[in-house]
Amino acid sequence: MTEIKTEKKIDGATAPKLDAKLKGALAAGETELVVDMAETTYISSVGLRAFVSAQKKINKTGGSMVLTHVQPCILEIFEVTGFAGVLTVEG
Repeated sequence: MTEIKTEKKIDGATAPKLDAKLKGALAAGETELVVDMAETTYISSVGLRAFVSAQKKINKTGGSMVLTHVQPCILEIFEVTGFAGVLTVEG
């Protein structure tokens, strides 16, 4: 299991770093990811794409990715965009 902590803002500047961390863990053979989003208060579409891309790869391996400590403002974005049904999200 690999744990990844996200930045306060996941936007065009920080999302590529997150994407690289997720892809790096998966490329190393990790099949269980825990993403700690306790600090995150903003996410852009680029950040959403990073999570969906990682989720698709994990689904192919039968693994899991859980987003933990998701703030209510971020959870609302996941729900409005429909990503709450694709990603495993814990408040």
